[in-house]
Amino acid sequence: MSYFSDNYLRLTFPLAIGERPGFREAQRGALFAIGSHFSGRKDAAIITMPTGTGKTAVLQASAFLLQAGRVLVLTPSRLVREQIAEDFQKLGVLKRLGALPADLPEPRVTATASRITDPLQWEGLREFDVVVATVPSVSPHLDQVPEPPEDLFDLILVDEAHHSPAVTWTATLNMFPNARRVLFTATPFRRDDREILGRFAYTYDLKRAYQDGIFGHIQFELVDDIQDGENRQELEDIAIARAAERKLVADRAAGFDHLLMVRTDSKKRAGELVELYKNNTGLRLRLVQGTHSLTHVRKVLGALAANELDGIICVNMLGEGFDMPRLKVAAVHSPHRSLAVTLQFIGRFARTAGERLGEATFLSTASGVKVEAEKLYSAGAVWAEIIPNLSAARVQREVETREFIETFERDVCTIPDLSDMSLYSLSPYAHVKIYRLREAFDITATPNFGPTRELIFGRVSEDKDSSVYVTRMVSPVPWSTDDALVDVEYDLFIFYFDPASSLLFICASSRGDGLYRRIVRDLVGYDPKILGLSEINRALKGLEQARFFNVGMRNRQHSSLVESYRMLTGSHVDEAIRAEDARLFHRGHCFGSALENGNEITIGLSSASKIWSNTSLSLPELLAWCKSLAGKILDDRAAITGSNLDLLQMGEIVDRIPAKALWAEWDKDIYIDPPAAKYEIGGRLYSDALTQFDLLVEHSDERGARFVLEGSSLETRILFKIAESPQFSYASDNETRVELTFGRSGEDIVDYLNDNPLNLMLADWSRICGEEHYRAPAEPYDPFNRDRIKAIDWLGGGVDINIEYAVEGGRVVPSSIQAFLERELNIDEHTVVFWDHGSGEAADFIVIQQTADGGASVTLYHCKGAGGDAPGNRVGDVYEVCAQAVKSIIWCDLPRLVDRLVDRLQRRKGVAKLVRGDVDTMYELAKCRPVRFGMVVVQRGVTKGALEARLAEVLAAANYHLVRAGHAELEVWASA
Repeated sequence: MSYFSDNYLRLTFPLAIGERPGFREAQRGALFAIGSHFSGRKDAAIITMPTGTGKTAVLQASAFLLQAGRVLVLTPSRLVREQIAEDFQKLGVLKRLGALPADLPEPRVTATASRITDPLQWEGLREFDVVVATVPSVSPHLDQVPEPPEDLFDLILVDEAHHSPAVTWTATLNMFPNARRVLFTATPFRRDDREILGRFAYTYDLKRAYQDGIFGHIQFELVDDIQDGENRQELEDIAIARAAERKLVADRAAGFDHLLMVRTDSKKRAGELVELYKNNTGLRLRLVQGTHSLTHVRKVLGALAANELDGIICVNMLGEGFDMPRLKVAAVHSPHRSLAVTLQFIGRFARTAGERLGEATFLSTASGVKVEAEKLYSAGAVWAEIIPNLSAARVQREVETREFIETFERDVCTIPDLSDMSLYSLSPYAHVKIYRLREAFDITATPNFGPTRELIFGRVSEDKDSSVYVTRMVSPVPWSTDDALVDVEYDLFIFYFDPASSLLFICASSRGDGLYRRIVRDLVGYDPKILGLSEINRALKGLEQARFFNVGMRNRQHSSLVESYRMLTGSHVDEAIRAEDARLFHRGHCFGSALENGNEITIGLSSASKIWSNTSLSLPELLAWCKSLAGKILDDRAAITGSNLDLLQMGEIVDRIPAKALWAEWDKDIYIDPPAAKYEIGGRLYSDALTQFDLLVEHSDERGARFVLEGSSLETRILFKIAESPQFSYASDNETRVELTFGRSGEDIVDYLNDNPLNLMLADWSRICGEEHYRAPAEPYDPFNRDRIKAIDWLGGGVDINIEYAVEGGRVVPSSIQAFLERELNIDEHTVVFWDHGSGEAADFIVIQQTADGGASVTLYHCKGAGGDAPGNRVGDVYEVCAQAVKSIIWCDLPRLVDRLVDRLQRRKGVAKLVRGDVDTMYELAKCRPVRFGMVVVQRGVTKGALEARLAEVLAAANYHLVRAGHAELEVWASA
């Protein structure tokens, strides 16, 4: 038997009524909750009670209630250690309350005066019923402290438990795995958001303490009578000191037995304040700080109790566990920046217990320090309302977080080393990829993260439609072939499914679109759809005072490198968007800030079905954010931001293609940093830059299109079906598979296209991207200038208009249009003539010549054989050759174009023939500025003298796109 078991029946639970002593309801509630907790659980019990509401009584009584064998009490400081040890030995507070008989023998209590360094010291503690210690004296995490016997204590009581996540505290608690643990704290949360391990057994928040009259009113006095001068800090300190003296004198004149606490945040400033108060007030103050001995601190406390001092100057240290109710005036020279610390500090002053004590007063300047988004230190701040509300909300949030995390009961493939990992410790970046699913999603299905990633941790909450996984990937380092050198990469994956909207959110530390799609496809058995920008944009609904720092605008001439994608950055870049921009650009990505429900947020979104905020969130916060986004996306009303961003048009979701597809283009990033396209034919592996291949529209109708990717022995067909999922697929199982390699990662081209759709330019000059349709400019095209048509005597030049380049077998025909062009362009005024015909060509011919102003003129010639034996206005021929001209805008960057032509020349891609000039001359011309680009379409099927209106419209539209992209007007070589 033990002391506490022997005297268990001596403990009673009298209720304080009026002047009759006893437990308050909060204290009894906490004790009964502790008993209830350990009747069915083994994890730690967290008791949340504000400073000054009687935690000490609950702490002592719990040893009797639980019939402890031997108790370890952990405290944060030496001073608190001595206070608790002294009162525990006398059982003073319990006897004063009438909970224990006055004649009850005292327990054997000791306080650790120094660090334990010998195992025999641990054994010596078996002589005591209660050991009160500071963590530095007993933690095995520290040097020289030996491991204690596991059975030494069966109950651990932790005072100020918000310290417990610290390494030294955790090591101490883990020394006694079978001991019951009760964690007492006024603030069950930390500034660093680390988890206090345990279950909330009882919560009595500051708001209820005010309502029950345990805490009284707190008066905040703004000190604003500050003299003008150079040393602003010193002048503010003097003003606070004099105001504090006036307040203390006034309180004492009113009959209150108050003392003053002067608080600052550093030893240096504390020393300065000692002299400042001495020189500017008549107050008797002493400095107390962490380096002072316990004897010194006790002497100061004795002087305070004997009224030999008016107060103390301290550096943070008296915020925890310090008991001096007469401290009622606080001169705050450095306000606490954390709500947790602020509540600790305020709790010391707000208690109503004690004779001749009035309201507490805080004095500070208008520093505007924010605590939990509230300006506590500002004029008119009603602390008696603000502080309890903040405390209650913060504690409630903590309770809800624990309850939320407890719903993740299902374990999946967790390795032993991570079995104790808490979801509380996760702080994922707020960045999600969103897919629309056809049907309900089974959140319990285990994802397949691929052969290179090992699943090492998993938790699933069916209640919250969420799951969390951690993977590990071991890979060789790129800079060595030594197998002993490897990279170990851990990644976090969080899935949330919103049933109402059928949206699946993925938040992951590894953000490859191909990886996302492979995982989801494996889970649901089909390719999911990404959301269009018009749907993603709905996330901006409900925002106030929106301002944008980063806005992308996609050029309607999608392939233009002159300004294919304009990006605006700055503090209010949305104000730089003009009405005329809406005629040239569609909306791209955006990122900015706004107010939502009174809170300042950041939000970004992109056409890749991604939404992000520049913050890290806890798991419950992240999932709540996803749920909120799902609700906004489900609401199909447009988002109006009230900014100039609203001027930029977005696409509209369609399920039919409104016009014939002329050509297709990759996403703009492909042209800037081309991935390698890898494939296998006949057992041989091939690899080349994707931009070296032709991407042709073989067929299109209102339901979709068929493309041919060809070049370098490759010919593979890809289907696009606008209303289906997936939208992109191989035309058949027999098509050659193509893998795109981006750095060290790769994905199938079809997977890439389903996340980064092709841009289809249509015959009406509108554009389709994915399932979004971008209309053509509303203004009519200027009529095509017939003077830009050059009539060619094809028959006199010996040209067969049906042959563009060669006949079957690849034999070049001298009477072909391109052979004719070679002869026509090979003249002295042309410095460089490059014949580029073939897969991946920029144009059939490129002519470069230096201009009089030191610049360069570049002309791209595009040829097309006629669709008949005689000249005539053939719409199909004109569409095709105009499409080639507009599409080639992507190559209108001379240094980049020259690099590409030289590469094709060296690798013999296409014809790749220098008709005039050489490589060195090309590189020299690439340095010239300015550079002017022009396009010439060569089409015998067009007749200048009888140009039909519909052909003129096609030429006018092509000319519009070229001029808008900053190039010369279109020129046509045609029939007379």
